Amino acid sequence: MQRILAMITIVSIIMLSMFIQTEGNDISLAPVEGNYLSPAPAPSPTSSENPCLHDVKAIPNCVKAVFHFRFKEVTKTCCAILLTVPDDCFLFLFPIPYVYHTLLSAACKNT
Repeated sequence: MQRILAMITIVSIIMLSMFIQTEGNDISLAPVEGNYLSPAPAPSPTSSENPCLHDVKAIPNCVKAVFHFRFKEVTKTCCAILLTVPDDCFLFLFPIPYVYHTLLSAACKNT
């Protein structure tokens, strides 16, 4: 019974993280020639929209190690930068931000 509840909880967390991550990605329609409508083009991310990427890119393989759950490779500098990244940037870097943030916090306590 505990395994079933644990699995349901994990699936719920993943689903909620996916819904939170896709919030704001509306599919609005843009007018085109004639009376037809097509999906509006998605805005392309630029460095001015994501200023947090500058700090994160300063440390090589930092995000890659966290993304692949290789927390032994995460340095103190990487921890300091990633844990101070704003939530909207953290959401941009990782697919399930709350899970990654929790695991990163736990891993950084040991470094």
